[in-house]
Amino acid sequence: MKSVLDVYWDKVRKTLSSLEYNHINLKGLGSFNVKPWMIDKKIKMNKCIIDRYIENPTSGGLTIINNLSKDNLKLEAAIEKVKESNIKKENIRNERRNQNLEGEEQDS
Repeated sequence: MKSVLDVYWDKVRKTLSSLEYNHINLKGLGSFNVKPWMIDKKIKMNKCIIDRYIENPTSGGLTIINNLSKDNLKLEAAIEKVKESNIKKENIRNERRNQNLEGEEQDS
């Protein structure tokens, strides 16, 4: 049983940390959403570390800079997904409001 749970939670962790999806629903646990402000915070932190290594280069600094730069690209793509999702949600809300308003006008 322990190995099954370990595999399950490893998969959950990888899915959440991959940022492939901006909304994940785990049955019995709830919904998890990517927060844009958390992504912004992580990008800023990565940029500070990159700047530090650029100012004071070390032997392993290039690897760290490359890894953090790749991470920032992934984070920026996640922000775009969140923005697109929010625009879609807002469009759906507006369509529903318009349908409700049209329905009220026909009833009058």
